[in-house]
Amino acid sequence: MTPVPDDGPRRARRGLPADDDPRTEDLSEPTPAAAEAGPARRAEEPEQTGAAPGHPVRSAARVGALRAIGFAVLALAVGIGSGLVPGQQASTSGVSAVVPGQTLVCSPSLQNAAVTAASTSRTLRVGALGGSDREVQVPTSVSVGKSAQVVRSVSGQGRPTATTMSVTGSGAAATSSWTNCSTASTGGTLIVEDPSISDIVVTNPEAEEASVDVTLSGAKGVINATGSRGLTVPARSSRVLPLSVWVSGRSPVAASLSTDTSRVVAVARTSGANGSQTFPMSSPAQNLWIPAVPSQVSASELLVTNPNSTRATAKVTAMAAGGAFVPEGADEIEVEPYSTITVDLGKALAGEAVGLSVSANIAVGAQVMATKGKDITMATPAAAATSLQSALPRGGTVSLSNPTNQVAQINGSYRTSSGSTVTFTASLPASSTWTRDLGGTGGHLLVSSDHAIIGGVWYAGAGLSSVPMSVVSGAGRAVRLSVDPQLS
Repeated sequence: MTPVPDDGPRRARRGLPADDDPRTEDLSEPTPAAAEAGPARRAEEPEQTGAAPGHPVRSAARVGALRAIGFAVLALAVGIGSGLVPGQQASTSGVSAVVPGQTLVCSPSLQNAAVTAASTSRTLRVGALGGSDREVQVPTSVSVGKSAQVVRSVSGQGRPTATTMSVTGSGAAATSSWTNCSTASTGGTLIVEDPSISDIVVTNPEAEEASVDVTLSGAKGVINATGSRGLTVPARSSRVLPLSVWVSGRSPVAASLSTDTSRVVAVARTSGANGSQTFPMSSPAQNLWIPAVPSQVSASELLVTNPNSTRATAKVTAMAAGGAFVPEGADEIEVEPYSTITVDLGKALAGEAVGLSVSANIAVGAQVMATKGKDITMATPAAAATSLQSALPRGGTVSLSNPTNQVAQINGSYRTSSGSTVTFTASLPASSTWTRDLGGTGGHLLVSSDHAIIGGVWYAGAGLSSVPMSVVSGAGRAVRLSVDPQLS
């Protein structure tokens, strides 16, 4: 086990708005599966080949002409036929899209917790991991103790969204911590600020045992951790991995998890003098969007990890209410291979509500740790989409950022657990952030936009929390971000 020295955070000050702010472009809308997998890719067109031996080219041309005539006749017939269909029969108004079912896993908590679930449909199925589930009306909040839960939709229901809220203490001293429930995957990355007070919880929702490998990296590279390979997690159960067993010191550490054939859900949990927090793993990428960095915080630190064998160079752009700017000291961040560093953004952001864009020459992982008083929260990456949703244990503040170069028209609704609905509209300029207080009551937040946006919700009433909004099925859009040529 190699100790990780504490080199201290890199300081950054707020800079002037950059003339070379990253520009974005909306691309074609991918299928739901493609939206989950990453940026949409244009299908390759088959190559044209020459005429086969013994067949003159003019014969192929004659066949092509006959086919063209046939298609023209068919198109005319279809056009005439459709003109005979009454308008009301051709209308798709009010028709609900049938989407595949999806399962979210809510990781076990250190304290007694409640899971809030919601969807664009009226019902979902909720139950304990490994047990039976039941259909419930949503939005709903279910007390779950310290056990892992499953929130599931069936075919014809909207994609679920769910958030776990755990509470520490009681009465006026009680503080809460929120984290999103996640779909299972074959791997991802978690970055913790202090491994001495952190652990990783791996949950296996499948019917067979899972084997997990954990790779750790700190300020000086890979950390040799005995016993971090081939960790078994029994079927439909969870396993806790204390990081202090593998890592000495208190400098930031990234943990990259991978499985061979199984799918798991993993979260990092931290509990110390600065309160407790739990956050899910995310996937490294060249372009990352981190929404809902809270306002009025006393400190903001960007944690960046490079899981590659070559040096990474990254640039940060902050999207604030007044537009985009590049924080001084974050315009060219270098991260050595298999290393994890901290960049201090506190003075640069000055406690302003922002969304961040992180662009790099190779795939990196990034998160933002915000501190307010004695409490901390981790803002994690999220996907850009035209329709987003969240299940909120309490109201909080919605924060929406526009990473495109066009004005986005926003429509939102917040349906509370008490049955009331609040609607709002906004015009969100390019590369800017907009916020709105949702009050104190929990419920289902649904936001739509004519351009891809990122969003999240933070809560600072009793403990600081920030959770990203999730993509509504079929609403994902790839957003192209032009990387600074100096990073290539």
